[in-house]
Amino acid sequence: MPHQSKNMEEMLFFSQMLNECSPLELLKQILMHSHHAIVITDADPSAGYRIIYANPVFCRHTGYELAELVGTSPRILQGPKSNRRVIDKLTPALQEKGFFYGASINYRKDGSMYPVEWNISEIKNEQGDVTHYISMQKDLSNFHRLAKQVKKSNESFKDFYLSTTKKDKDAQSKDVLESLKDNQKIYAGGLRTDENADLFEDAFFDFSPDEMGALGHKVDKGVLSADDFWRENPIEDEDVSSLVESIQEVDVELGLLQSQGKSKERLEHIANGFKEVANNLYFCVEFNDGALIIDEVANVLMVLPTDYDFPVEMLVTFNKEVYEWLDGAVISKNTSNIFEGENNTIAAGNQLLLFLK
Repeated sequence: MPHQSKNMEEMLFFSQMLNECSPLELLKQILMHSHHAIVITDADPSAGYRIIYANPVFCRHTGYELAELVGTSPRILQGPKSNRRVIDKLTPALQEKGFFYGASINYRKDGSMYPVEWNISEIKNEQGDVTHYISMQKDLSNFHRLAKQVKKSNESFKDFYLSTTKKDKDAQSKDVLESLKDNQKIYAGGLRTDENADLFEDAFFDFSPDEMGALGHKVDKGVLSADDFWRENPIEDEDVSSLVESIQEVDVELGLLQSQGKSKERLEHIANGFKEVANNLYFCVEFNDGALIIDEVANVLMVLPTDYDFPVEMLVTFNKEVYEWLDGAVISKNTSNIFEGENNTIAAGNQLLLFLK
């Protein structure tokens, strides 16, 4: 019944629009005046989904005239950097789900490359048959530049820190650490490079829910409150107690490290504490990403030479993010989204690893 009511509302809405504008004129205005690049193809996969229309923005992005595009396949935009593994998923996804969402390196008419985000959706006739596909595309060149800028500034901060005296570090550490943390949140939240550290250089990433995103980060897990999480996934009191105890042990060791200085034994104690935290989180699949970054930090600390110079404040910040995340999600259970703190933990962990490795 709610579905029928929604369909009725939509029909009334469209009827009102069409009283003032013909369907053809309405479609023309939407396509021609859109700020996004739009391309419409037929529904024939054997011919590579031939283009029947591309709006002015699409033509400007690709360097092709509309007359050059019509009748050709979007394959003309592919090149050496395009990834066949993902391209091969496109047709099965369209046939099964009716849509496909991804990102790629496109090639313009002049051979130059540009990163692009795109999504494809089916268009059906009144009989329910798929007749066309429409794809909206967004040029990601600005994101590419920002990612490089963030990465470069991170490396510059690292070099600056390692080359300054302790007195200078103490004077500027707060501002530097905040800048680094902000950079990493930008980088991890939407601009992190892939494992080859060359954003988009060999990318044609699938944006399907079970894949890595085009910018090298996992698709957003959504929103899940602590209340809802605990209703569906109750955790044993013994496991929660063990988690709290592990966090408290790390706090104690970090306090000693700050007041008495680094030692091999102290770093190992901190690493073991983080290991226990990670191990206690692995029992819950929702927290595996956070557990992995905590585990990785622990592994690096375990083998870190005592005389290796790194900003202890970064380690303290990381531990603070871990505690605030787990306090809201597991201890006080007062967070509206258990994944928000996890994302902050991952960002702080990656920034810390930049200095530790």
